[in-house]
Amino acid sequence: MAHPNEQTRPQTDEWLCTKEVARLTKLSTSLFEKARLPGRWNGLPWYKIGGRVLYRKSEVLAWMASFRVEGGVCQV
Repeated sequence: MAHPNEQTRPQTDEWLCTKEVARLTKLSTSLFEKARLPGRWNGLPWYKIGGRVLYRKSEVLAWMASFRVEGGVCQV
């Protein structure tokens, strides 16, 4: 049985390294590096595959969308 998010995720979802995520979001790499430390959580899922830290592009875009502010009221 597929994970619920697997059904809505594009089948050819792109994997991004921390530098690529920083470039895409226009945020620093250190923000993402610090967010992965124990006891911290930024709500962005990440994967450790073969010693590399990777992110799914669709999850990064969804995470960014979660910070959208409408009418001056933050939705987070």
